[in-house]
Order: sequence, then C-alpha cells, then structure tokens
Amino acid sequence: MFVCFIAGIFKYKIIAILSNSMDPIFNRGDIVLYKKLGDKELSNLNTNSIIVYNIDDRLIVHRIVKKIKSNNNIEYITKGDANNTVDYKKVSTMQIKGQYIFHIKYLGYPSILLNKFFNYN
Repeated sequence: MFVCFIAGIFKYKIIAILSNSMDPIFNRGDIVLYKKLGDKELSNLNTNSIIVYNIDDRLIVHRIVKKIKSNNNIEYITKGDANNTVDYKKVSTMQIKGQYIFHIKYLGYPSILLNKFFNYN
C-alpha cells in the first residue's frame, strides 16, 4: 500500500520541499501531502489556496494570490509566502497537479539528499 501511495496511484501524493519560499507554513526538508484535483475542483480554486503546479519541469508549491478569468480560460498568479514578489509566470489549470492538504516536518530530507547525490554524480 505504501508503494502505491508513493507511486501516486491514489488521489493523494507527496512531495519533498526544496526551498523555504513558503515559510512559516512549511520549509525545506518537509514533505507536503497534496490532493490531485478533477476539472471541477480546478476551476473552483480561489485566492489563498496553496497549490502544487508544474513550471519548467519543476513542481512548485505556492499560494494563489489572484485568479484571472478571461473567456473560458482561468489563470492564477502565485507567490511563496516568504517571497517579496509574485511568481514570474502565470499558472494555467493544465499545470496544476493538486492542492495542499498538510505537511510533515523534516521527513523530506532523505529524498533531497538522494536527489542531490544522483544529480551531482
């Protein structure tokens, strides 16, 4: 069951946090549990929701600060709580992987260390 959870077969997934951009909510080395979202849930996201999304082949976990609707298209402006400015790219619903549920402190450090090891060798 644990392997299925890690592989993302269930509606919930985890991600190790690599930066402190969401301090004080969670920090580098924490893991975040997030819920995969369906189409209806994606269109119902609002300001202050914390989402997991893909930009430039990287998963980012930031807060929605603005929702922009134009025609049948929805885009979001996001920002890390500890960052001074909003993120430089808007996020489309197609890029969103899920919504933050909760986090566990420090449990992501083994994943970060393994990632560093395999990326530097």
